[in-house]
Amino acid sequence: MRSFEFKMPAKVKFGEGVVKEIGAVLRGMGYTKAFIATDKGIVAAGICGIIEEGLKAGDFDYVVYDEMIPDPTIEVVDEAAAILKASGADVVLAVGGGSPIDTAKAICMLQTNEGSVRDYLFGGTKTVTNPIMPLICIPTTAGTGSEMTAASVITNNQEKTKVSVTHEYLIPKYALIDPLVQMGCPPFITATTGMDALTHAIESYVSNRANPISDAMGMQAIKMIGKYIRRATGAGAFDMEARSQMAVAATIAGVAFMNGGLGVVHGIAQTLGAFVHIPHGVANSLLLPYCMERSCVGNMEKFKEIAVALGKNVEGMDLRDAAFAAVDAVFEMAEDLRVPMKLSELDPAKRHCSEKVEESIFEAVADEVMNYRLLADTPVKITKADVIEILNAAY
Repeated sequence: MRSFEFKMPAKVKFGEGVVKEIGAVLRGMGYTKAFIATDKGIVAAGICGIIEEGLKAGDFDYVVYDEMIPDPTIEVVDEAAAILKASGADVVLAVGGGSPIDTAKAICMLQTNEGSVRDYLFGGTKTVTNPIMPLICIPTTAGTGSEMTAASVITNNQEKTKVSVTHEYLIPKYALIDPLVQMGCPPFITATTGMDALTHAIESYVSNRANPISDAMGMQAIKMIGKYIRRATGAGAFDMEARSQMAVAATIAGVAFMNGGLGVVHGIAQTLGAFVHIPHGVANSLLLPYCMERSCVGNMEKFKEIAVALGKNVEGMDLRDAAFAAVDAVFEMAEDLRVPMKLSELDPAKRHCSEKVEESIFEAVADEVMNYRLLADTPVKITKADVIEILNAAY
């Protein structure tokens, strides 16, 4: 067995209604004023109000900033960081999905590290040298796992790229996982964010950087998602057990990929997100089975195990057929969840993307994917031709 390092992430507290204890939690940690980083959708859904009630119950001072956006840009992050600095807060509460949490990581980093977030992006001129301002995350979707990771993904609109600030200092201090705040998540978002979590679990499990601990977490997340994602999507408004299982599975998958790595699915999904602003969960859920088809031969034993974890009966199959049964399982899951299965079907009118995906961008997308820093984690060597082949298959 090769040597490895396993990073233990944020402290986690799980339970129905734990966000109502937030005021007491913060006061017990010695903080005095919270900066709630969220978006207008979370406020409109009443989720932010639940958290505010918890803060008021603990007689805790706070300010709400609800200008977070999907695919946070450099400019938005820098502006939010300046507003945070002027707020007088000493702790940030990130409330939302991956974009608000990633934005919160970046603005907390900029409180203790000078400059623009642009300076700290992969390939930039600066390195994170100081611990970030304290950050507590309350995820409202069971998907990104960002509450457990060391990366903040930022969009550079000028260069049409999505790259990250990555450093152990960006790992949040605490995560409150409360299925109650996820009960109102619409079926489509439940499905695509859940498939995002499955992508994290699968990519980390078959990654070239996987280790026994990340494998244990990745496999556990795969089993939980396979068992509960359909229930959470179809009956999530009243199925607390399914919501709870998916909430925990997404967090486990976040730990798995922070340690085990990712691969070609994320390389293509992030790049497409920069080009045509496809929500990350939509991009991952659509691309996952097509990328698995290309990657399967690189680690057929593990793909066979994934097939079994997702409910496939592989008894009597040879290894190759058993491995590719995992691909079939994911295609079937996507069909059951009614998520988009072809890039050509993505519709800006349905908020699948900002503009129609055209084959004419595939060459430029493939060029950018080759710069993705985790591409080598994929269990097969990925070339530009492979990326174009995957895009064409998914189109």
